[in-house]
Amino acid sequence: MAFLRTLLTRVATAAALGHAALLSLPAHAAPAQLVTLVVPAAPGGSNDIVARVMEPLLRGELDRPVVVENRGGGGGNVGAAYVARAEAGSNIWLLTSASIVTMNPGLFANPGFDTLRDFVPVAGIASVPHVLLVNKDFAPSTLSELLALLRREPGRYFFGSAGNGTYSHILMEFLKRAEKVDASHVPFRGVAPAMTELMAGRIQMLISTLPSAMPYLQSRDVKALAVFSDQRSEFLPDLPLARDTVAGLVGDLWIALYAPKDTPSQEVQRMRQAVDKAQASPGLREKFRKMGASVYAPTAAELRLQTAADLARWSQLIRQAGIQVD
Repeated sequence: MAFLRTLLTRVATAAALGHAALLSLPAHAAPAQLVTLVVPAAPGGSNDIVARVMEPLLRGELDRPVVVENRGGGGGNVGAAYVARAEAGSNIWLLTSASIVTMNPGLFANPGFDTLRDFVPVAGIASVPHVLLVNKDFAPSTLSELLALLRREPGRYFFGSAGNGTYSHILMEFLKRAEKVDASHVPFRGVAPAMTELMAGRIQMLISTLPSAMPYLQSRDVKALAVFSDQRSEFLPDLPLARDTVAGLVGDLWIALYAPKDTPSQEVQRMRQAVDKAQASPGLREKFRKMGASVYAPTAAELRLQTAADLARWSQLIRQAGIQVD
């Protein structure tokens, strides 16, 4: 996993340097020639890893400087709302996991944006599965064993997430409700600090995307109990499917690019073409494969329909489950 470890090191370095000048500017002040990919999450998560892989490819295709800007907070709402307010021609784009634009409107009373009104779907980027991780010294070795333990000792154990309302949080809440078990939620500002606490044993469970989890699984710092996919992962072929224990528990996550609603159509089309070419470039699929991800390349119309369908589905499920973040 040298590639992914190197990438994570670069992510940490980029986050430390910060792009301080960019962060001090309002959305409308970003230089027109500069392309800013806003990741509405802290460094180290799958959104961020995918963005860092795409950044140099898009720079080459667009022939413009491209930067990745992390704007975490509010379960992703801070970054998404920032892009929603960006003025036409600002060259500010939202590179986000589906959960932020399809789950958050049902979870938050006022997320600060309206998915269908404020954003133009541009292009899919990647699809990633989720895995259920536990501390390496935690007794359960299967999902069934974990559920049995949580039933015997309700409320004793802790699960982390990348933040309130994030996919990792909601998947565990649905698991708890489906199986009538209890564990206490500890939200973090991103998956990286949650992983640190999991390895230290201060939390016992964490649902993470596979790209974020792979380095720790390879080093055996954590162990995986199940994958939330329709089929087994080629990277972890012996890892059982969560749905085989809990019917319907599937949690593949797609990552996509959106533009503010008033972005000129020619700029949207130019970005779409750049993404298409980047996805066809030699080596990208292999980089994604090493991360545990795959290319997600729907048409713009398909992405629009997928966004609307998932928004409706998750809003209904969240309402039925009675989950509210604020």
